Amino acid sequence: MNQQMDKPKSNGGAVEVVMNAFSEYKNANDKNLEQRDNALNSKIEELYSQTDRIEELLNRPFGTVPKPEASQPNRFAITVAGKKIPVLAREDSLASYFRPQSSNGEQEWNLQDFVRNSMGLSNIKNSVVERGSANAPEFLSSQIVDAVRAKSTLINSGALTLPIDGATIIARIDTDAVCHSHVEGIDDIDESLPVFTPIELNPNMLSVQIPLSAEVAEDSANLNLLLKTSIAAAIAKKIDQLGIAALLADSAIEESAVSQDTETWAGLLQAAGSSIALDNEWPKTVISNASDYAKRISQVSGDGQWLVNPPPLATMKDLFSTHMTAGKALMGDFERSVLLAIRSELRIEIVRWHRPGSASHLMIAYMRGAFYTVQPGSLYRQLKTVV
Repeated sequence: MNQQMDKPKSNGGAVEVVMNAFSEYKNANDKNLEQRDNALNSKIEELYSQTDRIEELLNRPFGTVPKPEASQPNRFAITVAGKKIPVLAREDSLASYFRPQSSNGEQEWNLQDFVRNSMGLSNIKNSVVERGSANAPEFLSSQIVDAVRAKSTLINSGALTLPIDGATIIARIDTDAVCHSHVEGIDDIDESLPVFTPIELNPNMLSVQIPLSAEVAEDSANLNLLLKTSIAAAIAKKIDQLGIAALLADSAIEESAVSQDTETWAGLLQAAGSSIALDNEWPKTVISNASDYAKRISQVSGDGQWLVNPPPLATMKDLFSTHMTAGKALMGDFERSVLLAIRSELRIEIVRWHRPGSASHLMIAYMRGAFYTVQPGSLYRQLKTVV
C-alpha cells in the first residue's frame, strides 16, 4: 500500500490553530457573559423601580433619591432612641422630607378624591383612596403642616418646629449657671444653681369639622385646595391663640416693672431698653395686639408728619396678632425661646349624611400640636399698664 502521508505542519501552524480556537471560545463566552449581565442589570433596575414605587405609596422619607435643595433644614435633634429628626426654622419645609407626588402617571392620594370616594361620588380606582377614615399620607400631612406654619404669627416670629412621633421630654433653662473668676489658693468658687425644668411635649388634639353638601363635594373642581386651605387656617388660628396665651401667662418671662405704652414708638423703645437691661440681646421680633400696632404706626407729629419707628427699632421685626391682649406685647428672640411640637400625622374622617335633611356630610380632620416655651429668659413681656 502506497499511501502518501500529509506533511506535518510546523509548530507555528499548530499554535495558530490553538489560538484561533481559543479566540472563538473567548468571543462566544464574552458574548454569553454580556447577555447575562444585561439581563441581570435589567432585573435589578426593575426591582429598584418596584421598590421605589412601593416606598412612594408608603410615603417613606427619601432614601437614595435626591432631596429638593430648597427649604432644607440645617439642624437636627437626636432622640434618646437615636432617631434623627429635623428641627425646622421659619423658612424650612417639612414637605421637603417626604416624597413629591408621583410622576409616573398614577393618581396620588388627595383630600378631594378621599371625600368624594367616601360619599360614593367617585369611580377613581386607586388603592390609597378609601372609604371611612384614613391617615393622610405624610407628604400630604406635611403640606398641611407647612401651610399651618406659614399662617402662624409665632412661627413667623422665628419659633422653631419639632415634628414628634409621641410624647417627648426636653428641658428648658429657667435660670443660668454662674461663672466665677478663681484666684489660686483661695476658696472663691461657689456652686451655681442653674434651674433646668423638664417639659413634656405632648400636645393636645386640634380638631376641625367642615360641613360639606353633596353638591359642593361633587361639583367643585378646586375642592382639594379649598379643604387644605380651610384646615390650615383653622389650625393656625387655634395654635396661635393657645401659644400666645401660654406666653402671656408664663411667670418665668420677665415683664415691665413700670408702664410702657404699647401704642407708641417711645413705649416700644423703652421696653426694648428694659429687655437688654436684663442681659438679653436686642430683641429680634415684637408681637403686639393688632389694634395697638395700628395706633403705633398711625402716629403723626404736631405738624401732621408721619412718625416713623426710631432707627434702633428698624432691625426689629414688627408683627401683630388679634390673639395678643391689648396693652401687652412680647419681644425677644423667639427662635431660641419658643418651640412648636407637632405630630405629623393628620387623621381624616367623613360622617356621611350628617344632616340628611340638607343633604350634608361632615368632614372631621384632627392632629396634635402646641407651642412650648423652652427658654423664657430670651423673651420680655411689655405691659402698658402695671398693676
